[in-house]
Amino acid sequence: MIDTFRNILIRTRFRFLLAFYFAALFSFNCSGQQPVLDSIAAQFQDYKQQNLVEKLFVHSDKAFYVAGEIIWFKIYDVDGTFRKPLDLSKVAYLEILNRDQKPVLQAKIGLEKGMGSGSLFIPLTLSSGNYKLVAYTNWMKNYSPEFFFEKDLTIVNPMKRLGERSHDSSLQYHIEFFPEGGNLVNGIQSEVAFKMTDAYGKGIEGKASLIDQDNNTVASFEPKRFGMGRFTFKPEAGKKYKAIFHAGANTVMVSDFPQAFDQGYVMHLSENPDGKLVLNVQTNKEGTNGYVYLFAHSSQIVKVAEARSISNGSAEFILDKNKLGEGITDMTIFDGQRQPVCERLYFEKPKALQVNCYADQQEYSTRKKVIVNVETKDEGKRTQSTMSISVYRIDSLELSDQNNILSYLWLSSELRGRIESPEYYLSPESKELSEATDNLMLVNGWRRFRWEDVLQRKTPLFEFAPEYEGHIILGRISDKRSGQPVDNIMTYLAAPGYNFQLGTALSNTRGQLQFDMKNFYGTDEIVMQTENQKDSNYRLDVMSPFAEKYSASQPSEFNLNESVEEDLVAHSVGMQVQNAFLTENLQKFTVPKMSDSTAFYGTPDRKYFLDDYTRFRTMEEVMREYVNGVSLRRKQQKFYFRVFNDPYRLFFEEDPLVMIDGVPVFDINKVIDFDPLKVKKIEVVTRRYFLGRLNTGGIINYSTYKGDLGGFQLDPNAMVLEYEGLQLQREFYSPSYETPTQVSSRIPDFRNLLFWSPNVTTDAKAEKQIRFYTSDQEGRYLGVIQGLDAFGKAGVGTFVFDVVK
Repeated sequence: MIDTFRNILIRTRFRFLLAFYFAALFSFNCSGQQPVLDSIAAQFQDYKQQNLVEKLFVHSDKAFYVAGEIIWFKIYDVDGTFRKPLDLSKVAYLEILNRDQKPVLQAKIGLEKGMGSGSLFIPLTLSSGNYKLVAYTNWMKNYSPEFFFEKDLTIVNPMKRLGERSHDSSLQYHIEFFPEGGNLVNGIQSEVAFKMTDAYGKGIEGKASLIDQDNNTVASFEPKRFGMGRFTFKPEAGKKYKAIFHAGANTVMVSDFPQAFDQGYVMHLSENPDGKLVLNVQTNKEGTNGYVYLFAHSSQIVKVAEARSISNGSAEFILDKNKLGEGITDMTIFDGQRQPVCERLYFEKPKALQVNCYADQQEYSTRKKVIVNVETKDEGKRTQSTMSISVYRIDSLELSDQNNILSYLWLSSELRGRIESPEYYLSPESKELSEATDNLMLVNGWRRFRWEDVLQRKTPLFEFAPEYEGHIILGRISDKRSGQPVDNIMTYLAAPGYNFQLGTALSNTRGQLQFDMKNFYGTDEIVMQTENQKDSNYRLDVMSPFAEKYSASQPSEFNLNESVEEDLVAHSVGMQVQNAFLTENLQKFTVPKMSDSTAFYGTPDRKYFLDDYTRFRTMEEVMREYVNGVSLRRKQQKFYFRVFNDPYRLFFEEDPLVMIDGVPVFDINKVIDFDPLKVKKIEVVTRRYFLGRLNTGGIINYSTYKGDLGGFQLDPNAMVLEYEGLQLQREFYSPSYETPTQVSSRIPDFRNLLFWSPNVTTDAKAEKQIRFYTSDQEGRYLGVIQGLDAFGKAGVGTFVFDVVK
């Protein structure tokens, strides 16, 4: 658990941040039974103010790859209430997991104003199969991994033989039942939703019946779209039921059916001829002649809080759909004791950002310029937007990616489990769509919280801090002899170099250390050490920042048949050609613009470039003759420094922080013995400086010519290891065929990904023009552009064109 000081700091910052998000939380009207409704609403508000919901969406360039290709992606970080870009976390973690839930690729991606991008090279050591891409922030690790972003990717390695074909999953069918409202009650009619799936959660066709203990058939039903459906059923007291369903050609299976309660509550949602929603609540509980309370919230904003009296075991609420929020509304019924007794979800299709995009032609020859015009509107009004675009060849292996930002933010991220074809639920209205959507609400609905936690007002204790200033490197300090954690030890972590990084941390009772490393990009050595030379009995470890738990969902079954052989060969040849001829272009990296190269202490008060002076042979002479404001003193054969405190015109009594290329040095004798000819400059901070828990009387830093410590011998107790920081930005290579010479180039161009850009921003007129060139690959190409406007409105647009000889 993070230490108390940091917990207080986080809560303080969150209360300030959340004040904005929940300002509109109570824009509703309550009548009658006000104290009960106010109490529930106040408890709900307290819980939400302490539990900021953060969501990630990842737009990958495509969903099918061969080993040796590059996965390109853009990450969108939004708040769970308004879905606006959230500038909280500055780091996102992205992993590719195999079927055993083991990461095969990992990356730390820098975020700026809720957005970031990166790439992953797929090594030729990976086996063919379906993999799961997951993404999350450090803050999201405080909650269930069910809330991590997930999507399936298919990777085929043509250089390795395929393993044994997956066993037939058709024999692993499942059926689940979901009574509307949550429970069945004897003697009360209920709607019961169900879902029939295969081993990978995909809906299947079939027929089923419900039989009682005497083998009498009491209901028959079959699924509709995506294996979901519903039927009406009234359980009888003293009877037990089971389901028999037929799936596939010869499969008959028996499944348990939810047990009904003798007493309880049942709810049912319907629509009346006036287009309003009717929520009916029935109960058979004895002595229940009081009130029931409806509490409905959408995107964490309360929409309805009403009370109704129970008459003859029934109560009814009439709801105006226009007053409910877009997306999913969570409706909960409370009894007179303020206990939740029923719940269900309702979905109102959101208004999308209009992304109008089209290519200037429907057909192009090879190596020709393509011009794509993009326009973004919100309900007909032009709105500036930030998006990402991918243009790739579609074939029998690479189909249209069904995962888009609109369906994910409004559906997939809010419902339990994996949603099959989520984009379907945002298609034009129809009776079939309405029924399928409501079935989805019944079988997949769940809460991001438990009402027990809300009503008991439990104060959350967060283990993982949000990385709102940059990457946090995690460490641990323990006793070498006992292995037990050691607390209250000041520890330093440095990334040496000309543009060095330094973090400090005081260990907590669990020996945990957290170092804020704001601009640590790329892979480099880090040095972790304590400040006392006597600390030789301490063991230091760097911990992985990646998640230890993932959702239980599995990627779909992986199977290839002979019909895709031609397309697979084309993908493989394209990959090999690019790696053979374009290696240099594919390996260009840059440090993101958000990175600040200045030292952590900013501009030093004094700076000395030693080549500007007559060179002395010893560091002692350099310090005594050239460096004003620093007093070199000696006591019992031990040198030490004192820095002159400029504002107060006297020397600090405390030791300054002394570093070589950003690495703290605590034995000043070793500094004095260091060869001054290896030092390029000396920087001095002549004021008190605070770095985390460190309070130091000034700073002295020696910079070598190459920023590599110049052969300085570190303390033997220091731990040195290579650490991968935030990912550098790989440049996407898109060749130009502007001139006849370029067009006639003999270098083959077998790209199936013609264009990728994570940064497409429409101008003040909400327009953007994008240019790229076709390759030598014929076929049909799909362009996908998606993103957000500044108000959190999400949208996606597509365009198609053909490339011919």
